[in-house]
Amino acid sequence: MESVLVVAAGLWPDSSIWGPLVKAADLIIAADGGASLAAQNQVEADVIIGDMDSLVTSDILKHPNAEVIDMQGQDDSDLSKALKWLALKDDFSKHTRVDIIGVEGGRIDHAFAAFTILFESAVPKAIIWLKGWQVQAVKGELELSCENGQIISLFALGKVEGLCIEGLRYNCNNEVLEIGSRGLHNEGLGGLAKISHKKGNLLLMKQIK
Repeated sequence: MESVLVVAAGLWPDSSIWGPLVKAADLIIAADGGASLAAQNQVEADVIIGDMDSLVTSDILKHPNAEVIDMQGQDDSDLSKALKWLALKDDFSKHTRVDIIGVEGGRIDHAFAAFTILFESAVPKAIIWLKGWQVQAVKGELELSCENGQIISLFALGKVEGLCIEGLRYNCNNEVLEIGSRGLHNEGLGGLAKISHKKGNLLLMKQIK
């Protein structure tokens, strides 16, 4: 399994973003109310997962071939449940790309929780797609292609140690990044950038141009 799309219950980015993600996905997972949004956009889910508190039977029936997995409990969000279930699948690997849409437009605490889920999840290559931005956790070393002037921001959720940045306008070597605004608004130079760190939770936000 090379590519998975997870659909949450918030607003989707532009169709120019989600359309190719749908076509590339080997598996489409709707996290609870995401099944309703998927049906509205004529996207059929392969799996519907969550505590089903945001769905009615008619929403589920719009995905006639979907496996429905009822996971009760309020300790985890439906998105978290979806990623944990995915990580346990036999055909999932650390190389599987996971794209996530539908996390914005609702409560701000839900959107922030979606960012933190990137760190608690056992899914290493997960990207959240927003309107004009993509968000991901930097785990180990990350290489990314950047256009000239493309905004790249890095935020420490806590304390990040051993931060190394190459190929952006502002680079560093083995530095400490504390929680705050210091990592706001770096820029790509039209080539490949490398970002790595030794310890801590590092969140990357990349502008979609």
